[in-house]
Amino acid sequence: MKIRTAKRFSLGVIAALPLLIIPSVHAQFGGLGKIAGAGNAAGTNLDAFAKSADDAAGQVLAARIAFFGAQAKLMEALGLKTDAVVKASEALRAKEGASSKAGDKVTALKDSSKATEESKKQFDEALAKSDKLSDESKVKFAEGAGKFIEGVLLEKAQIETIMKLVDQGKSLAASAGVMDKLKVAGMIKPVTELSTLVPGDVKEGTSTLGKIMKFAKSQNITSIPNTDKATAGLGEL
Repeated sequence: MKIRTAKRFSLGVIAALPLLIIPSVHAQFGGLGKIAGAGNAAGTNLDAFAKSADDAAGQVLAARIAFFGAQAKLMEALGLKTDAVVKASEALRAKEGASSKAGDKVTALKDSSKATEESKKQFDEALAKSDKLSDESKVKFAEGAGKFIEGVLLEKAQIETIMKLVDQGKSLAASAGVMDKLKVAGMIKPVTELSTLVPGDVKEGTSTLGKIMKFAKSQNITSIPNTDKATAGLGEL
């Protein structure tokens, strides 16, 4: 009797095991489903952030290209060589579009600043002089000044967006899982670099624009495009 009772007890336990295991397995798969959903949401946020960062870097790149185009026109009007500026502009154009990521664009921006340092120095020195320009040179100078205004305003318009992206990046970094920390850090780096690069560029560009307008006034150049936008966006120069 004892043996039979023991066998019946063992069989009962074995029969009950699936009932004990199934809820546990169900709970595990249910948990994995929730984690996967969270991961997809996090992935979506990261993708959206990456796109916004690429867009912002692209706008700054476009502004810098406008700067160089304007500077080349101004330098031509002043009788200066434009080779370095044109070459830097071409290098930036090669980074336009979705094929280049934000990090590549930011690197190109920093390289372009180094490549045109001497040209900027020559340009500032030429602006400090008051040699009389020909009528043809005055037309070129006015055109270049108008384009320079566009570049300053375009880059300034990106500052608010970039600062918001910096805040978003900090939030993403704080909430990222261990496996995503490195990826998020790499995505945030270009935006952080832009947050220090762009305000400085805008400040320098505004200062240079003031010199340009002062020189134009000394040359009686009055028909400069976008001057109303410059006053509205940058104040009196």
